[in-house]
Amino acid sequence: MPEMEFKGKTVAEAINNGLTKLRCNRKNAVVKIVNEGSTGLFGLMGAKPAIVLISVNNSKRINKIAVNVDHEKACKKA
Repeated sequence: MPEMEFKGKTVAEAINNGLTKLRCNRKNAVVKIVNEGSTGLFGLMGAKPAIVLISVNNSKRINKIAVNVDHEKACKKA
C-alpha cells in the first residue's frame, strides 16, 4: 500500500489519526515522521502541524486473516 500523509498537533496525534483512518493497528503500520511540528510563538502564531507518512504492511494483515479463517474452519469440523 502506498504511503499516506496525516497531520496532527503532535506526532502521536498524527499517528493516531492515520491509524484510525486506515483502520489498522501500530503493529501493521510503517510510520515515517516528516515533521515533528511546533507550537509557534506563545502557542499562537506560526504553529506548524506534525506530519507523518503511514503505510500498511498488508502481508501481516493477510496472514492474520488466513489464520482466523483456518481456525474457523477447524472449529466447524469439530
